[in-house]
Amino acid sequence: MSTRTLTIHQISARTGHSPDRIRHLRVHGHELYSQCWKNGAAHNSPLCLDEDVVDAWVRKQKKSTGRPEAARYEGRGVA
Repeated sequence: MSTRTLTIHQISARTGHSPDRIRHLRVHGHELYSQCWKNGAAHNSPLCLDEDVVDAWVRKQKKSTGRPEAARYEGRGVA
């Protein structure tokens, strides 16, 4: 399966974390950002990550942080 490679700015747009925050969290072992790799050998090479990895993490976050009580009101006309 081929997947698209995202830059740090594209990752930022999907996760809501700024590029600086992503770099900080990566160094501290964040479950998603620690999977980023540098696209080159230089110390300032851009960070990249596979699109499907980012999308799976975002789905997991949405599922785990959803409001379970909101489901009780679905279909009742109450928002």
